[in-house]
Amino acid sequence: MATTKAPKAPKPSKAPDSPVFGYADVQAILRGAGGTDTGAPGAFWELPLPQFLALSVMGVTLIEPEAGGSCCGNGGMGGSVSDRGARSGLVRGLRGQSPFDGTQFPRLPWGGSAVTTADIDRIESWIDEGCPGALLDTLAIAGDVSVPGETRVEVTGLAGPVFAPTSDPGAYAYAKGELRQRMDVDAMSEPQKERLRCAFRELYNLNKWVGDKRSYNNLALIHQNHCQHGWERFLPWHRVYLYEFEQALQDHCPDVTMPWWDFPAPRYNPEDPSKGAILPEAFKAFLTEASLRTLAGQGFPIKKLQPLVQVHYATLSKFLAAVNAAIGDKYTKGTYRERLIDALLEANSLWYPLRYSGEFGSGTINSVIHYHYPRQEDIDEIMSLRTFRDFGGGSLYVDSFGFLDQNPHNTMHIWTGGINPAFETKAPLDRNRAVQVAGRKFHQREDLYSEPQYGDMFSNLTASYDPIFWPVHANIDRLWHNWQQEHPDALPADLDSPLTPWSYATRDTLDMHRFGYEYVRGGSMIPVGLTNPVGRFVSAPLPVSNAVHKGFRSAEVRLHRVPQLPRSCFIRVFLNTPDADASTPLTSEGYAGYAAVFGHGECYGGPGHCELPPAENRKFDRRERSMNTPRNHRIDVTRCVKKLLATGAKTLTVSLVVIGASYEEDRELLRLDGVSLNFLD
Repeated sequence: MATTKAPKAPKPSKAPDSPVFGYADVQAILRGAGGTDTGAPGAFWELPLPQFLALSVMGVTLIEPEAGGSCCGNGGMGGSVSDRGARSGLVRGLRGQSPFDGTQFPRLPWGGSAVTTADIDRIESWIDEGCPGALLDTLAIAGDVSVPGETRVEVTGLAGPVFAPTSDPGAYAYAKGELRQRMDVDAMSEPQKERLRCAFRELYNLNKWVGDKRSYNNLALIHQNHCQHGWERFLPWHRVYLYEFEQALQDHCPDVTMPWWDFPAPRYNPEDPSKGAILPEAFKAFLTEASLRTLAGQGFPIKKLQPLVQVHYATLSKFLAAVNAAIGDKYTKGTYRERLIDALLEANSLWYPLRYSGEFGSGTINSVIHYHYPRQEDIDEIMSLRTFRDFGGGSLYVDSFGFLDQNPHNTMHIWTGGINPAFETKAPLDRNRAVQVAGRKFHQREDLYSEPQYGDMFSNLTASYDPIFWPVHANIDRLWHNWQQEHPDALPADLDSPLTPWSYATRDTLDMHRFGYEYVRGGSMIPVGLTNPVGRFVSAPLPVSNAVHKGFRSAEVRLHRVPQLPRSCFIRVFLNTPDADASTPLTSEGYAGYAAVFGHGECYGGPGHCELPPAENRKFDRRERSMNTPRNHRIDVTRCVKKLLATGAKTLTVSLVVIGASYEEDRELLRLDGVSLNFLD
């Protein structure tokens, strides 16, 4: 671009105080630093925002584009949404990092003064938050105004912004170091489901390299060769296996977690499961518009297939029956059948053709296999057991097969595996002889086109090749965790026994949180940002799904990454009371609880004493975390939530009112990185 000279400001400019740090703030910081070098790119900060976002300087992109190339947000380069700012050329240039470290180019801004570390951090956060463009105070004057972007979606009058939830709660929270949340699969949003599909595809893509231990086939092979059942290692071993597999997914999609399947939920109709949902929707087969475009080039009459788009089918046989009814059985056989399987796998990598869930011929799982689908009373009975020997299995000295290992665990393997309707319906004498292992090319297309008599989940030897294996075992792990809360001293035998093929011992698995995750029914994450104090926080209406509505045990509002505040305060939480303020009585129907924050007070230290510490210690810094490390505050809002939902509320709005000195509202105090509403099991 043409070189222009930027006028020197009389003194360094500080971004104006505002509830939203926007492009005008970035411009003010860069304008204050200035730059008059004739070899410089000129006053690029004076460009309109669209041109600024697209600008390159000496071949280096100033603002890293939004993640592309992978729906996981890493662009195939190992990065994530949360480090977009750090990877941007502008931030690297202002910090004097390569190539702006003098080896190729001098530090930005050329010809001007260095930007302070605090201001660079603000610019980096602005990029991470999606580069919001306008200042809130300039918009509020206009009355009702919509603000584009993910984090602030609405401004009404002078009351302040309405903070909107991100479409993928984990993508925000996990970047900040909180526990990752494994969600009820039926409460997941569509973006979360698609990110999970993306992660599975990445593992499948590695199957072409037979020796790559990261491939899906080799990860599944661990279960075939090492799985533990029928004794005390069953639960600890599978907890590690889930964790190791989840780590493999996160190598490709850092924010993905493994959801869990609540088998006895009402939608699965446990009393007569063949008339229920059969499987979670995320794991069913469906066609998309893109599927039709592909099939059109392969001789299918796609206009007649149009009604099948986005209709979910639990099994391949049910889908083929729908195709037969729409266009005839010619298209359900031979190469046509294979092309349909290709289309379904492309649309949903969580679907698996060698799965005949709930299909037992003219009989039921009870009459053919003599298992019954797990009901809530079955789960309740197991959760009431008192010893680990009964619950999870006993050692050689108190030999016992754990009840959890039998039903629901064994039952769900049988239910999801099922029997191919094309064969005579009969139960195998030996489950592990029900499937073929030798000679198979797992997760290669020729294998997925095959028509075995039993689904892969039917046998321990092949179960983990079916993606449904993982949410089944996530729920088993969740049930163990819930049981541990009631029986913290009930431990498996032989705590030092190794869990092959890894180096973990049984005692390493006892605290689930050491592996960095928690189980939730669902929830919403609302990004805020630490840049400026929150004058008043009001969220957009947060939806409460049916899966959450009918099953949660408790509800929490969490204030994420609250730094050391300069003054003490109370933070009151109101639900569905968006106009709450200091005068709103605590007897209000929407009052949900409060957090008491002990402020810093007068500082007795020298320069830097009160600054926020780095997010991560230096490599060999083994000291404990700093007293100034931002912390999370949790407010139990269960009573208020249940009361509001009982009166018919379908959404919940979270409002925060900060009460400072003299019990008056303080709008210049609270800073926090985000707010979340969580439904716990």
